[in-house]
Amino acid sequence: MLLQSRTLLAAPKPTTPPGASKPAAQPRGEKTPSQGGPNVGKHLVFVLDPDGKPLTPTTPARARKLLAGGVAEKVWSKFGTFGIRLRVATRRETPRVALGVDHGTKFEGYSVVTDRESSLNVKLDLPDKKKILKKLEERRTLRRARRHRRCRRRPCRSDNRSRRDFLAPSQKVLIDSRLKVLGELCRIYPVTVAGVEDVKFDHAAQRWGANFSTIEIGKARLRRFYLDHGINATEYEGHETQEIRKGFGYRKISDKGADRFESHCCDSLALACAVGTGEAIEPGPFLVIDDTYRAVRRRLHDTQPATGGVRNAYSTGVVAGLRKGILIGTGRGPGRLCGTSNGSFRYHDKDGRRQTVKAVRWISSSFIVRVGGGASPVA
Repeated sequence: MLLQSRTLLAAPKPTTPPGASKPAAQPRGEKTPSQGGPNVGKHLVFVLDPDGKPLTPTTPARARKLLAGGVAEKVWSKFGTFGIRLRVATRRETPRVALGVDHGTKFEGYSVVTDRESSLNVKLDLPDKKKILKKLEERRTLRRARRHRRCRRRPCRSDNRSRRDFLAPSQKVLIDSRLKVLGELCRIYPVTVAGVEDVKFDHAAQRWGANFSTIEIGKARLRRFYLDHGINATEYEGHETQEIRKGFGYRKISDKGADRFESHCCDSLALACAVGTGEAIEPGPFLVIDDTYRAVRRRLHDTQPATGGVRNAYSTGVVAGLRKGILIGTGRGPGRLCGTSNGSFRYHDKDGRRQTVKAVRWISSSFIVRVGGGASPVA
């Protein structure tokens, strides 16, 4: 069975404790800052074979030689990291690539370790489920209003009360966000093993424990993901993660929302090292994924009727053939597409203000990424 759970004692302390996190990989170029020290990652360029399957990462110098020789082409991940895609077949033997996952209610950490190098560390900002709950309450109010109107005939209620593998929308939005990041990591790295923090909490015992129920629900889908991708996932309890992190000497801070390696990725890197080589590794590139924005897509009409009782159409999920929330480029910088107004596109800029623009220069389905400690390109 691929999925297993075990108890692991604290790992031995390294001879040289890891230092601060290294700068993130260049978002749109193959050049990467040089790094030094023990077990510091130098193979920071991910590699894909001609069929798009991930191979062992390479160094920026080696990638430049392959590009100059015409045997590879440039590609970028949805994280904005640089990679190459080979044009000729090569051997597919890869070293042990480990994935570490530190789950949370609002923020999470993901780390990829290739052999004895840290390839990538990602802090994920999860969507706010309270906004989803507000949308569900508005939908319920409109539905009840329709049922109490004087109608000649109201159709029967749809038979959707017993659906297999059903997840509430407030839970599904979190699971889908996690699966998007996991899918992209497994697309660019040949992950074979994973160390996952299995949060077990009796959320019914404490009044403040309701927030932890989002981690419990949907675990089956995450486990199914590992099985489908042939990843040998090992689950650790919360206290085991702490013991492993302290054993490796990684420092953790109390501010969970800080855009720093020490907030969540210290735990995920410790888990990746535990299922990998079992040695402490210097932290590698660090990025922050902002997946908090969720657009209004399927509201049938405005909540407040217009003059004469007309219920105007409120919003749709597609604007001029583009999905809401997509990253767009304008003359004032990038932004999130949110709608149209008088023939112009409306978008949210980096400060969260709504702006209008006549034309869009480019569109991208990539994640909203900001380098650790830096400002977000889009609010």
